[in-house]
Amino acid sequence: MDFSIRPPKPEDLKDVFRMVTELSLLGKSPELEISSEELGQDLFCETPFLQCLIAEVPEHCKTHKGQTAVAYTLFTNAYCTWNGRAVHLGDFYVMPECRGKGVGKALLSTVAKVGKEQHCAIMLTEMRENTPLIDFYIAKGAEDLKVTERRHFLCFDGDAVDKLAQEAP
Repeated sequence: MDFSIRPPKPEDLKDVFRMVTELSLLGKSPELEISSEELGQDLFCETPFLQCLIAEVPEHCKTHKGQTAVAYTLFTNAYCTWNGRAVHLGDFYVMPECRGKGVGKALLSTVAKVGKEQHCAIMLTEMRENTPLIDFYIAKGAEDLKVTERRHFLCFDGDAVDKLAQEAP
């Protein structure tokens, strides 16, 4: 499959948000709490809060719905005291009709390359049960820390964050 991997431009926001929505529906996730505008602000502000890569096919290879942006990933910088700098891989999505054609591998490898250029020691990710994606990551060398180190990934959000913030001195 003919495709390229690149950072998005502001005019790509519509496609990135379309794929964010597709991913949420695919994973039967709760309704998105972020808007396209908020995502755009975090991606394209003076000091971006997150990084993004998209996979794009040429016009002559566009999808049956006419799209050229066929995959994306969102990631941020993180820090782990046991390893140092890290890349935290958030969303990772390849449109179903483009899977198994090397797009996901190229996208993941490009995130690793960006991480190496930023002197990151490891890549981290968390997800809901998604056996095909977990198997893909493990085939590429990922280690499931819940299995090997019995570590858990915990989340404070919504009311829990509000309550904790109110308890701050």
